[in-house]
Amino acid sequence: MKKIISIFTVLVAFSFVSCDRIKDPIVKKSTVVGTNFVTKNNLAVSNSKKMLLEDYTGMKCPNCPNAAVTASVLSAQYPSSLIVVAVHAGSFAKPFGTYTADYRTDAGDAWNGSSGFGIISYPSGIINRKAYAPNGIIVGHTAWSSVLTSAVADPFVVKLDVVTNYDTLVGALNTAVTAIFKTTYTANVSVSVVLIEEGIIGKQDNQGVEIDDYEFEHMLRGSVNGNWGTPLTTSAKAANDTVKVSFNDFNLKGLKYNATSPVAVKPYSVNDKKTYVVVFAFNTATREVLQVEKVKIR
Repeated sequence: MKKIISIFTVLVAFSFVSCDRIKDPIVKKSTVVGTNFVTKNNLAVSNSKKMLLEDYTGMKCPNCPNAAVTASVLSAQYPSSLIVVAVHAGSFAKPFGTYTADYRTDAGDAWNGSSGFGIISYPSGIINRKAYAPNGIIVGHTAWSSVLTSAVADPFVVKLDVVTNYDTLVGALNTAVTAIFKTTYTANVSVSVVLIEEGIIGKQDNQGVEIDDYEFEHMLRGSVNGNWGTPLTTSAKAANDTVKVSFNDFNLKGLKYNATSPVAVKPYSVNDKKTYVVVFAFNTATREVLQVEKVKIR
């Protein structure tokens, strides 16, 4: 299997988010207003439990293509219930020598770092951001299959209906999420809206061999509402309770990575024809993912 990325540009402004029991919260982010929208949604497939697999990887990681193969096999095994996000972060993702592309993101750095999940070995995976016995939360790719057999038994806590409106001319992206609780849930819940891109061609180390036309899939390309998302609920919810939240006028043509090594702001671009919004709801305190959905924006 082959895999890599494209490069992009971003603006910073203010965008408004409407949340359950939160008065006019304001989230700083890149904004742009569009007028000619393409509308997509997941309504035909939203009434089923799904799992999130995060594959922590890097272009200079010689063993990471094996994990990508594992993710592909599992995606075929769970075609309607597994969503994969490939997170390029850590030492193997830093540009060096002939590896000039930079696929890192602010969200990926946060999740990968010590204030996140503290990934130190690559490839590594996290399934639903939950520790399934006898494994810890961080799992090697050879154990992903066995962990998923446990994860499929997790309860269907909340249904996520996602509608995107994307302006292909100016790059304005609006994402509306309707969360419908399937059962009583007392803990606070947050929601993350992130972008992934498929079919990025670039250089990858595969067992010590440099592959120039490797194809990267489901690559994390940024976050719409911050590295750790925003509140969805701040009170207990009963079955059939509904919460709506929206993230409007995000500028898909204004993406940037705030690199720390070396220090620089790096604009980059994505192919909007191969870009998806991934939305996941999670326990705010434990970070356990309760449900995840994916919608192609055009």
